[in-house]
Amino acid sequence: MGFIIFMWRRVGLLFLGLIISASDSDARLRKKITPKPYSPKYSSIVMDAETGQVLHNEDADGIRHPASLTKMMTLYMAFEALREGRITLETRLPVSARASRQAPSKLGLSPGETIPLKATILGLVTKSANDAAVVMAEFLGGSEEAFARKMTQKARALGMSSTVFKNASGLPNPSQITSARDMAILSRALYRDYPNQYKYFSLRSFFYKGTEHRNHNHLLGKVKGVDGIKTGFIGASGFNLAASAVRATESNQRRRLITVVMGGPNRHWRDRRVTELFEVYFTKNGAHRDVPIIEDDQLNDMIAEQDNEPDLSHEISFETTNDQAESTPDIDTLLHETINEDTPAMAQTCQYTQEEPKALPAHWIKPAAPLKTTKTYSKRTIQLTTVSSEKKAKSIARDAVRKIGYGKINVHKIKRGRKTLYSPQVVGIPAPQANGACKILSGKCIVLA
Repeated sequence: MGFIIFMWRRVGLLFLGLIISASDSDARLRKKITPKPYSPKYSSIVMDAETGQVLHNEDADGIRHPASLTKMMTLYMAFEALREGRITLETRLPVSARASRQAPSKLGLSPGETIPLKATILGLVTKSANDAAVVMAEFLGGSEEAFARKMTQKARALGMSSTVFKNASGLPNPSQITSARDMAILSRALYRDYPNQYKYFSLRSFFYKGTEHRNHNHLLGKVKGVDGIKTGFIGASGFNLAASAVRATESNQRRRLITVVMGGPNRHWRDRRVTELFEVYFTKNGAHRDVPIIEDDQLNDMIAEQDNEPDLSHEISFETTNDQAESTPDIDTLLHETINEDTPAMAQTCQYTQEEPKALPAHWIKPAAPLKTTKTYSKRTIQLTTVSSEKKAKSIARDAVRKIGYGKINVHKIKRGRKTLYSPQVVGIPAPQANGACKILSGKCIVLA
């Protein structure tokens, strides 16, 4: 009898263990498949497009992921190549296998085919096509990685101090970062530096190979004065929108505002928030009257005409140093990336038209003032922790160059009696960037004259 009781207890314990085990497995499974609550970080800014004055700021310098707002810089680089004559709207860009494999949104490009630059531009503006972005990057930069480094350099030249680009499309990369302020600066630069090309952002749709691709910016044609510029979304960023709009005061003075909202929980909320900010700050500026916005049929005509017309935007010459071409920003870099020392800090100084310079009466257009294009900085050397191995010193210097995204490595030998020590250095750092570069490097770091 005792043996039977003992066996029943063993069986009971076994069943209890199985039940507990199954319960634990179910709990683990539920934990694995239960999605995390979605809570993107919100930030926003409203900027006067003519003066650069910030009218509204809500965590505008907080680090965010740009998503497809990245394509604004891809387009900026393409417009620059057009202006410099390195490419034309008729130039056909080859499609690589890598470009064709990009995740949607995409135009559905096939390896081996070619696509005209104009269609590539319009694919980025309307469809936000990731395959077209890579095609553009590979043609202009040789590779998407090299092109992204040039994008980061250009960001520094424009005053975008919190931005690092790692690809041309905005597809997820944890090291691709920006801020609402930087995206406003970029939006303003596109309108200011390339007023003729800016009109592409007004296009609500375009046809490619018989398929209509509609613009993702749903404020076009719905919110008074909105004529661009770009939307973006990935899971890590939430719903982003950089928008520009122009309205007039009672005395017919034009006011253009740029509004950037990042981290919206959905596109409807994001669009409403951008609209609210426009209404508030246009009202505060006394600008509530309509300004003629170009219609799609007119825009299509002008896009077609642009094929045979030279770029009429104001000529500004920029030089690229060898250091810039060789710079390789690292994924750890959040601030103080590369700087183009020969590019003027024009983002805060130049004047430009207050409305779209396209098919409008001549007396509406305010000519741009000439820009100064020469500004140089003295160079500094950063010296890091002294070590006993030359190989280790080179490794430390190399890692520092990767982190700050600028400069060249050097090793300084130091004799202390019979002992030789090695100080890793990074040379050729522009003076304004030197202290900031030291702040992002771990260990001892001093700036030498």
